[in-house]
Amino acid sequence: MRRLLNRFRRDERGVAAIEMAGVGAFFIIGLVSVTDVGRYAYQTSEVNAAAQAGAQAALMACDVAHTPATLHCDGLQAAVTTAVQSTGLGENVTIDGALSEGYYCLDTSNNLQLAGPANNKPADCSGVAKAATGAAPTLYLQAPVTYTFEPLFPGLTLAQAFAPQIKRTAWMRMA
Repeated sequence: MRRLLNRFRRDERGVAAIEMAGVGAFFIIGLVSVTDVGRYAYQTSEVNAAAQAGAQAALMACDVAHTPATLHCDGLQAAVTTAVQSTGLGENVTIDGALSEGYYCLDTSNNLQLAGPANNKPADCSGVAKAATGAAPTLYLQAPVTYTFEPLFPGLTLAQAFAPQIKRTAWMRMA
């Protein structure tokens, strides 16, 4: 028995195949991770495009005479939904909640600050902290969208560590 074990221990036939299988497994796991991470990046880009398309559709569907659009434009929701679902992700991209509008002012750091709701336009930006001097409030619409990401190789890649919900919001100056 001892002689048989010694002979088995010295036999090196097939070692290269075993080593290749071990190294190959790491390469394959790396390849599928790159695939899933790439898909996540692509789908995030598509969700960004969907949000922007939705915000632009709001501007196209509702002219300035019908602003605030959330109050005076009947076809707003349908136009935004159609635009949001026009990307490669199709109907899997949805509007996340309600479209919202409000009057905003730029502060001294060029950040938008809410000045008032869509149904009550403020006369000026004096009520906004650090508002730029002489600024007038402007109506903006927000189009929030969401998409659920599902990895191709669940439990095997780094993509499972990413948030499953990809959420983006696009803003559009309406007036």
